[in-house]
Amino acid sequence: MMNKQTVLITGANSGIGRATVLKYLSGNYNVIGHYNKSNDFLKEISNKDLFTIQGDLSSVLDIEKVFNYCIKKTDKLDVLINNAGTMHISDTIENISLESYEYVMDVNTRAPFILSQLALRQMKKQNNGRIINISSIGVKYGGNPISATYTISKSALESMTLLFAKAGAPYNVLVNALRIGITDTNFHKHNLTKDLEKRKTLVPLKRMAHAEEIANTIYFFTSNQSSYTTGSIITIAGGE
Repeated sequence: MMNKQTVLITGANSGIGRATVLKYLSGNYNVIGHYNKSNDFLKEISNKDLFTIQGDLSSVLDIEKVFNYCIKKTDKLDVLINNAGTMHISDTIENISLESYEYVMDVNTRAPFILSQLALRQMKKQNNGRIINISSIGVKYGGNPISATYTISKSALESMTLLFAKAGAPYNVLVNALRIGITDTNFHKHNLTKDLEKRKTLVPLKRMAHAEEIANTIYFFTSNQSSYTTGSIITIAGGE
C-alpha cells in the first residue's frame, strides 16, 4: 500500500466523482472516496484499494475527519480532487437567503480551501503533489441569477486555485482548476429550469460530456505527463 500513490476524491459517490474513482483505481492508486449522505454507488465497487469515508463538508470537524482518515489509511496524499459541490436554486437573486448562501460557500469554497491547506502541508513534506479543483463554465459566462451562490462560490474557487498554485510551486505541488461545461450527470436535477437540449446546441461538439471523459482529463493533469501546468483554469466541454 505504501508504494502506491494516494488520491482523495470528494463527492465520490456519483457522476464525475464516481467516474474519477474508477479511473484512479484502474491506475493502481489507493483511492479515498468521500461521500456525504449516500454511498450506494461506491458500495458497488469491489476493490481492495478503495476506502470510503462519510463527511458533511459544511462542517470543519468533518473536513478534518476526512483528511485525517486519508493520512491514517495510507500515511500520504499525492492527489487531492476537490470535486464535491452543491447548488441552491431560488426564484430570484433577491430572495436568496443568507443561510443558503453560507451553506453553498461552505461546501464549494471553504471545504476545498481547508482541504487544500491540509494537503499542501503534507505534499510539501513529500516535495510533490497535485490538486485539482472542479469549477464551472458558469464562471466564464456569469451563470444564472437564480443559482448565483453556485457561480460565486466557483469563481472564488478559481481565485483560490491561483493562490495555492503560487504557494505550491516551489515544492512541486501543481494546482489547477477544471472549468466543467455541461456533463451528463444527475447534478442537473438541482436546476429543473435548465433546458439541456438548448444547452447542447451551444457546445461545439453539440453534446454533453460524459463523466468518464472528465475523469480522464482530471487524471491526465495529475499524472507525470503533466509536469509543468499549474495555476491554470482549463475549460472542458465549453459552450455557454
